[in-house]
Amino acid sequence: MIIQLWYRLYPILHPLFIGLCMGLAWGMVGLFLWNIGAAIAYSLKTSQRMHQIPCSQCQYFTGDYRLKCTLHPSIALSDAAIHCADFAAPATLTLEISEP
Repeated sequence: MIIQLWYRLYPILHPLFIGLCMGLAWGMVGLFLWNIGAAIAYSLKTSQRMHQIPCSQCQYFTGDYRLKCTLHPSIALSDAAIHCADFAAPATLTLEISEP
């Protein structure tokens, strides 16, 4: 009885199942691409924020993992150091030539 009912409904339901499965497959592909795009956007936003941290160009930055900054070791290399009031660029060597 059930088999006979299935044989009658199969030609009607078959295109519906094909469309449903195709829609689900393309939906999963779309979600996958959406997640990839969101991950790329998040990483770009994070990298732009990290490039605003001036600690590595400061004269008080030590480069040692135990004491990164001699003035503010707790905020060194973090988001809190972006607008550090004590930032000082290292002294540059310049060669001044004076004419006699």
